[in-house]
Amino acid sequence: MSNKNPNTSKIVELAKQKSLDTEKKVLSTIKNMIKSKQVINYNTVSQESKVSKSFLYNNEGLRKKIDMVRNEQANLKKVINHKPNTSEKSKDVIIESLKFKIESLEKENKELKKTLAAKYSEFYENL
Repeated sequence: MSNKNPNTSKIVELAKQKSLDTEKKVLSTIKNMIKSKQVINYNTVSQESKVSKSFLYNNEGLRKKIDMVRNEQANLKKVINHKPNTSEKSKDVIIESLKFKIESLEKENKELKKTLAAKYSEFYENL
């Protein structure tokens, strides 16, 4: 005869505790990966913490944390200079070309402001 109302509360409690312990382990792994400047994504976190990727995707808190750190790392990578071996001469050439570009844009800006002022005065005279 099987029990019609089995008492599974202890099993459920243990499963929740195991899940919380795993979540703490993953958060600790993420902190360590940040300190060691490793790439953070679902795959690397899954491998480092030895949990399944589905656990990471299904846990909303871990998912937000991984996405946040991953986005921060992506923003940091954009700032890093990808040409560390540029010579001083090439840097000087780049600076000069940028200065020339700035000067030409400033001249164009002044011309556009003058044209705009003329159009405004013409518009108000015709009112």
